[in-house]
Amino acid sequence: MKKLIIAFFFLFLIPLGAISQPVYYTQDFETFDSLTLPPGWSKWNMRPFYTNPLWNWTVRDSGVCVPGINCARTSKAYHGKKSIMVSWWTANDTTNVSDTLTDAWLVTKQFRNLPSDALLTFYASGGSPSYSDSMQIWLGTSDSLPSHFTTKLMTLIFPVGSIYGNYQQTLIDLSSYAGQNVRIGFRYYMDVTVNGFVVYLDYLQMYGTIGIKNINSEIPTKFALAQNYPNPFNPVTKIKFDLAKSTNVKLEVYNNMGQLIKTVYSGYQNAGYYESEFAAINMASGVYYYRLTTDYYTETKKMIVLK
Repeated sequence: MKKLIIAFFFLFLIPLGAISQPVYYTQDFETFDSLTLPPGWSKWNMRPFYTNPLWNWTVRDSGVCVPGINCARTSKAYHGKKSIMVSWWTANDTTNVSDTLTDAWLVTKQFRNLPSDALLTFYASGGSPSYSDSMQIWLGTSDSLPSHFTTKLMTLIFPVGSIYGNYQQTLIDLSSYAGQNVRIGFRYYMDVTVNGFVVYLDYLQMYGTIGIKNINSEIPTKFALAQNYPNPFNPVTKIKFDLAKSTNVKLEVYNNMGQLIKTVYSGYQNAGYYESEFAAINMASGVYYYRLTTDYYTETKKMIVLK
């Protein structure tokens, strides 16, 4: 009989009021079905046999039967009517010949240029009164292939005795990956000879301050563009500017040949004091210029990337 090896992990239950960053991405799976995934998402079966895709990570309505699970226990959602789930049944090939391991991956879209205060939250449920479950969370910085995911962030363990369909929130601090382009991988890797049941994932959100943010409730008396800080920097710096009137705003970065490198922000803003965060990803060391353009004011300043 196999012994279940319990990995160490950090599970944070975070009350909503404790997260100060704004949400910039939410996925609750409500507009998808069993044949579709959110744009940019993918799923993978890493076992050496073909399994029915509907047994792998699949979006399902609440209250429907789950592959390999008695219909007395139907699918559950945390938010709305849908969630995405995977069960121990992925250890079966299409001829119903049982294997001992599952290795099913769900990979998110790419989150580009993570802000310095990036946080990932999601709700997950797994296990049952009789069976344990687990889910690994990985981070990758290249493509969506599971073999290219090199950083395991944590493992969630759902022990024997878990309440079926009881969701808990998990928080993962991604601030150490600021400025990078990342994907998150959810891996269902279980020896199902004894354990393994079903894992649900729902209401994934990415928090962080992107673009620009208002940092003062007062109104400045004049337009201004401040020197970025720190300077030189690698890879993240902050740029502050003041808007004396409501106006169209464009904040751009150029190289020393006058070529546009990145548009940090483009849109309409009310009068106020603002701050933007810029990450020099895929930029060589050297001198660059950032320009603030409004309906009433234009200013350019120099900054230095030092890697």
